[in-house]
Amino acid sequence: MESPALSRVYVIFKRTRCCIRIYTDLDRHAFQAALKESLEKKKSLFLHVYQPNGNGYVRSHTTVTPYEILVDCVFHVQDVSNNGGDPCTDKGKEARFLERLFREHGLT
Repeated sequence: MESPALSRVYVIFKRTRCCIRIYTDLDRHAFQAALKESLEKKKSLFLHVYQPNGNGYVRSHTTVTPYEILVDCVFHVQDVSNNGGDPCTDKGKEARFLERLFREHGLT
C-alpha cells in the first residue's frame, strides 16, 4: 500500500515562542489553502496527523486547531518524500533551521 503525500509542518506559537512539528496528508499547497480558508472564515483547522514508524508513516490521529489559536501561529510547510526517510533526524541541522525560522518571524 502506497503512503499518501505528506507534508512536514512546523507550527510556531508566537505568544509562547514554542514550536511543534507534525506530519499531515495534505501537500504544501493544499495545507496553505486549508489554512487560508480557516483564517478567512474564522473556523477551526482539521488535520490528519501521521507519525514516522521507521518504515514510513502511519496515521496517528486527527487534530483540531481552533481559529483563536491559528491567529497566534506561524506555519512553515515542507513536502516530504514517500520513501519513509526524514531529514529531521539530524537534530543539529533541524535546530539551526528552527533558529533561522524564529529569527525570520521576529521571535528571538
